[in-house]
Amino acid sequence: MSWGRLMKLSNVRKILFITLSNIGDVILTLPVLSALKDNFPEAGIDIVVGPRPREVFKKDPRANRVFIYDKYAGFKDKITFIKKLKAEKYDLAIDMKASLLPLLIGAKYRSAIFPIARSGIKHKRLIHLESLRPFGLIYKKQKNIYIDDEARKKIEDILQTSGIKDADIIIGVCPGSKSHLKQWKKQGFASVINSILGNSQYKVILIGDTNEAGISKEIAAAVRQQGVIDLTGKTSLNELFALIEKFNLLLTGDSASLHIASDLGVRVAAIFGPTDPEEYGPRGKEDAVMRKDLKCSPCKKAQCKFGTHECMTAISAEEVLSTIRKVLK
Repeated sequence: MSWGRLMKLSNVRKILFITLSNIGDVILTLPVLSALKDNFPEAGIDIVVGPRPREVFKKDPRANRVFIYDKYAGFKDKITFIKKLKAEKYDLAIDMKASLLPLLIGAKYRSAIFPIARSGIKHKRLIHLESLRPFGLIYKKQKNIYIDDEARKKIEDILQTSGIKDADIIIGVCPGSKSHLKQWKKQGFASVINSILGNSQYKVILIGDTNEAGISKEIAAAVRQQGVIDLTGKTSLNELFALIEKFNLLLTGDSASLHIASDLGVRVAAIFGPTDPEEYGPRGKEDAVMRKDLKCSPCKKAQCKFGTHECMTAISAEEVLSTIRKVLK
């Protein structure tokens, strides 16, 4: 008998949603959180998340409590953490890590430790949603990122102060990524931005986290045209959500910003190399992916075994610019 048949939906009052440790990965799990809230509107949903993406849920009204799980914590601290969650007596635990945690805390109903996605499903967002299928839970297509009014107001003020008008076409550029192998060349970004800004109606905003501020600074310095606004590392995460929401298009590699834009329905032009766009790429009908058809790509490796990084370096600024123009038509 399936878990879906065993579950009495009316009895679910306390839910634990266990998500991941990187911001981009967490964004890909948010449709599951939305589905849990839609299917159990009266239930309280607690969240387990890594330290880095905790801000995703800071103001989210769907989150009852947020527990920070540090995978580097000592054994004793981890046991204390498990006991704390076990004492909550959760009715349902949905785990995006597919770990033993739901079993260890004694959740009445829990997602599978070894989940099996249906044949043909590759994208991580869809694989995460598969965790709901054994319970008969339905996901309704929607924006899953919560943005508060204060963040939207702050971004409106920043854009106005920066001289951006309502009629302007705003192109976001995220040149950084957690792995340097997923980053396109800085001179390529500068060349594309120079060409874009030849049209006075276009404005370019550089984004990323504080660790990527140096990359953006170099790119901005190499751009000859006026109109580049560098907000890299200058916003909170919720403000970044509100900023990306204002873009007409985002140019990026495989990054957290890609997943944010994709969730918010913002058009994306994505540059892919070592990672697989079928697993992590944008999913909108108007989105575009640029990649080279090489035997070694996607290798999904942390280092290029040939030392050439050809999958990224071979993509030209002309190709990227042409793709942007097609997406913006």
